[in-house]
Amino acid sequence: MNKFLFSLLLIGSSVIINAQTPNNTKGPLDGKTFTVDIFKEGKKKPLDVDELKFNLGKFKSKYFADWGFTKASKYQITSVDSTSGATKTISWTTETTSDIKETMTWTGTINGEDIDGTSEIVNEKGETKYSFTFTGKLKGKSAKK
Repeated sequence: MNKFLFSLLLIGSSVIINAQTPNNTKGPLDGKTFTVDIFKEGKKKPLDVDELKFNLGKFKSKYFADWGFTKASKYQITSVDSTSGATKTISWTTETTSDIKETMTWTGTINGEDIDGTSEIVNEKGETKYSFTFTGKLKGKSAKK
């Protein structure tokens, strides 16, 4: 009986310790924020400026939080290419859900300090409501010319 109680205590302690240990896994985009121009599909003038933040394996758009996409979502690296010299080209994707159950997919490519890609908002019925493109730079860096 004492062995059984000791085992339960040991297992319970390890579960508590693991639950309190933060996930410090750092991905290649973590800690980076990009300032981007958002363009509605087919438009040449930007809709607005956004900040795309990558932190602790999650992605968040500052601008689209006002559209109901308030929660950070996990991002996935789809490819890394370092064969083109000193700069890595990183492709990534993520999917976020709004407070009203719309889905926004993001697909992008980062080449050094530059970022570009597409995003799309789809309603619950699977119908595309909006499509966007974005382009920008690592925050604090001057824009592409």
